[in-house]
Amino acid sequence: MGRIIPPILNKLVFVSVLLALGACATTKTPAPPPESVPVIISGAPIAEPEPDVEPKPELELPDHSPEMAPEIEPAMPPVVPPQPPEPPPPPAHSGFSHLTYWQDADPSPALMALQKNCRLWDKRADDRWLSSKLPQFGQYRDWRQPCQAAQKITVTKNNAISFFQTFFEPVQPGNKATTGLLTGYYAPELPVRRIANREFYEPILAKPVDTKTQNLPRKDLSVRSAKVLAYGKPIDVFFLQIQGSGQIRFKDGTVYRAAFAGHNSKPYTSIGRVLIKRGEMTKDEASKNSIESWMEKAGPKRTKALMNENARYVFFKTEHLVPGEGPKGAIGIPLTAMGSLAVDSKHYPYGSVIWVEGKFPAKAGDYKGVQSGKLFVAQDTGGAIKGYMRGDVFFGSGSKAGAKAGVMKHQAKWTLLLPVELALRLKKDVS
Repeated sequence: MGRIIPPILNKLVFVSVLLALGACATTKTPAPPPESVPVIISGAPIAEPEPDVEPKPELELPDHSPEMAPEIEPAMPPVVPPQPPEPPPPPAHSGFSHLTYWQDADPSPALMALQKNCRLWDKRADDRWLSSKLPQFGQYRDWRQPCQAAQKITVTKNNAISFFQTFFEPVQPGNKATTGLLTGYYAPELPVRRIANREFYEPILAKPVDTKTQNLPRKDLSVRSAKVLAYGKPIDVFFLQIQGSGQIRFKDGTVYRAAFAGHNSKPYTSIGRVLIKRGEMTKDEASKNSIESWMEKAGPKRTKALMNENARYVFFKTEHLVPGEGPKGAIGIPLTAMGSLAVDSKHYPYGSVIWVEGKFPAKAGDYKGVQSGKLFVAQDTGGAIKGYMRGDVFFGSGSKAGAKAGVMKHQAKWTLLLPVELALRLKKDVS
C-alpha cells in the first residue's frame, strides 16, 4: 500500500490554477509532484451519527428609396478580439497517474452531476455525515470546499479535469474485491393513449391509496385497483417498470415524465429468463426486441400471463417535463446522462464520486464494448443493484440511449475519489 500523498502545498497551487481558468490564457501550470499510489481505506463503519428560438428572418420591405439616394459610408463592424484557447488542464498527479484511462476521459458529465448534488448539500448541516454507517465518506463540511468551487466553474472537459485533480484524491475501496458488475439503464419514451385499444391496452397505474392494494402481486392488479395514467403497449410498459421512470407521449404530442412512485414490495423475476427456461429463446437471443417479437406473436392473453410471472409491479406519477432534464434519481435530483450512477446505498452514500474502468458500448448494439474509464456520481439505486461493487450507468433518455444501455453488461474496476483533506486524514488513520 502506497503511503505518499501529494503535499497540501501542491494542492493549493492546483486550486490557484483552477480559479485562474478562463481569466488568463498564459497561466503557467505547476510541475507535477511526486507520484504516489492511491490510498486504501477501510470499508468498516467507525461511528453511529447519520427554446432554441430560431432567428427571425429579416423583414423584406418594398423599396421606397429615392432613385438617387445619398452615398453612405458603410459602418465598420465592431472589432472582436480573438478568443484565447481554453487552457489545458494541469498534468495528472498523485493517484490520478494510476488511473489508466484518466488522460483520455471526459469527466464533464460527472462535474454537472456533482454541481446538482452540491446545491442540495448546501442545505445540510456541516456536522452531518453523508452516511452515519459509512463515515469514511466524511461529513458535509469535508465536501464544502470542492462544492463551492464546483458551482463557480463553467463545465468543459478541461475545466472538469482540472477541478477533480485539484480537489480530489483517488483512493482504493477497503474491500478485497477490485471489480464488480456494471450495467446500464435509461429513461424510455413510449407512445401511450388515454383510452385502451387493441394495441395500447396495458395500463400504467398510479400508486393505490390503501396499503393492502399497494402490496398485491401483479396478477391481482388491474384498472380497478388504482387510477390509470395512460395505456401503452405491454412490452413498453413492462420495460418502463424495469427502468423505473421514463417519458410518456400521447397521440396529440403531449409529453409527461412518468416518475417512480413506488412498488408492491414483491420480488422481481426476469421474463427473459422465464422464456429461456421454457426453451422459447436462447440466452444469446434474449433482448428487449426478441421479447417484443415473442409478445406480438403470442397475443394479449399469453403476453399477460408471461408478464404475471414477474410479481413485482411499479407505480408511477406524472410530472411536467423540463427539456433536457433526466428523471429524478433516488437522491431526488435530475440524473445526468453518463454522469450519474445507480449504486447500493448500503455501501456508497449518494453523492459519492466513483471512477470505473471497464468496457462501454461505443454505439448501439455494441455488446463487446470498448475499454475505457469514466467518472460518475452516485445518485440513484435500483432493485437489482445490490452489492459492494455493483453499478448501473444512466445513459440518458430515449431510444438512442436505450440502444446502448441495453447492451451494457461488463465487469469494471472501481476507484473512489474523495476530497483531499478527507483522503489525507484517512491515510493517517490507516498508517
